[in-house]
Amino acid sequence: MIPAFLRRCSLVVLLPATALWVGACSGDDDPASTTAPETTVEVSTTEPPGRPPGAVETGLREIDPGQCFDTIEDPLVTDLAVWVLDCETPHTYEVYDVITYEGDGAGRGTDYPGVATVQDWSEQACYDRFEAFVGVRWTISELDIAVWWPSEESWARADRTVICTVMSDTGDQLTGTQRGSGR
Repeated sequence: MIPAFLRRCSLVVLLPATALWVGACSGDDDPASTTAPETTVEVSTTEPPGRPPGAVETGLREIDPGQCFDTIEDPLVTDLAVWVLDCETPHTYEVYDVITYEGDGAGRGTDYPGVATVQDWSEQACYDRFEAFVGVRWTISELDIAVWWPSEESWARADRTVICTVMSDTGDQLTGTQRGSGR
């Protein structure tokens, strides 16, 4: 599955901080000296965040409308699994619809219609369902839309799932459901 944002969002990516200090000392200036320079390297890293309190690891395609989640910051499971959280717990995404792709080339056993085709259909379908969930048009909302749609690889495994989620337009975490919030 491929995630996408309908509006341009500024994303802050936090990478492990790495500091590198190198110091060199030498014995004397005598070229015959056998003292090798000393080199000290210190590396400081920050561990990625683990499981949020109360979170349950769930397959991305197994989540349902009304569930709230955060993505798992692990490149081996990106777009495969998420941390499902109680919506009263701060979270990034809330699923407001899970639909089946019905655009061009939707049938079983068909070739992937292409990223642009699948993305356009998926984003429009999620946009069309946003106001019914939040209670206000997306264009005037404080919230944004994030969409996951089938990739070429998942399409070959008969994946036609499109996941529509709502998120903060500033990237802040949400607390509580956004159903009927009018935000």
